[in-house]
Amino acid sequence: MKRLDWAAIARHFGIRADQPHCPAATVDYRTALQLFEHVAHASNDDGLILDVAASLPLGLYSTFDYVGLCAPNLGTGLNNWVRFLPLRTNFYRMSLEDEGDVSVLQWQVPDCGIPRVQSTYERMAWAIGRIEFAIQDPTAKLLIDISQPAPRRMSDLQRRLGSRLRFGQAQDRIVIPKHYLPRPTPRSEANLYAIVEQAALREMEEYGGRNDPLTRVAEKINEALKSGTVSLEHVAAELGMSQRSLQRLLEAEGTSFRKLTETIRRNMAARYLKDTSLPMKEIAFLLGFSELSAFSRAVKTWYGVPPKSVRLNGDPGMEDSVA
Repeated sequence: MKRLDWAAIARHFGIRADQPHCPAATVDYRTALQLFEHVAHASNDDGLILDVAASLPLGLYSTFDYVGLCAPNLGTGLNNWVRFLPLRTNFYRMSLEDEGDVSVLQWQVPDCGIPRVQSTYERMAWAIGRIEFAIQDPTAKLLIDISQPAPRRMSDLQRRLGSRLRFGQAQDRIVIPKHYLPRPTPRSEANLYAIVEQAALREMEEYGGRNDPLTRVAEKINEALKSGTVSLEHVAAELGMSQRSLQRLLEAEGTSFRKLTETIRRNMAARYLKDTSLPMKEIAFLLGFSELSAFSRAVKTWYGVPPKSVRLNGDPGMEDSVA
């Protein structure tokens, strides 16, 4: 909308330009916060995200979106947001509480020392848009509290909601008249909801597996490879551990930092070659190789054929699924 160079912005923050289009892709929360603030500054419009997020296409957040929108009623949908939030993030939490004639949807977001004004706008406006769609009543007296200050440039959402949208509050929350909670949502359909809920439960099981200690180490190694800073010292610091503690954890899992890094490189090489059209030089860079020739030699050692053959012939057989 603002004609910004997304590819350049992505490079600046150390992520791939196609990453937002990969359903399973993740990004460090601190990076996301910085990216939001950067775009607001570069576009010279700090209120635009409120309008964009409030009107995002339904289903954009895949299973997490549908498990709310396809629920039998608004109350179930809101509880599903709380229940299945790990499908979206492991950084903050949500709650839904009854307070007399209203229900309060609230967010608990820890402070990580980085401005989160724009991220808060996006999160709250997205929820407003989804709740308004579910209620289908333009006269609904929602009350929205946002912990961040109001934007300098007023958004259409602010003009529409007027005094019901309050900035600089103690908490991020949306207050909903309780009589709306039993109301069926426009997308409610029993068979579809059963399918979506089962898909969400399966994804939650996978999420639980991704949260084991070894996987967290693997994720940090993967991030470090992309930034060219992979080392025991760096990864331990990112995890808030001493180097010796990290070594003991890996020894208990029957591996070592060197072996795990090699496994991640091997598996990610196959995935990048098989599932993307990224240039070889970019794949080498993402895997922490300073030279394309070193990447080619590594692939041939792992799979017995050069990178081009792996790309042309499909899956070379990945025994390790970590990372």
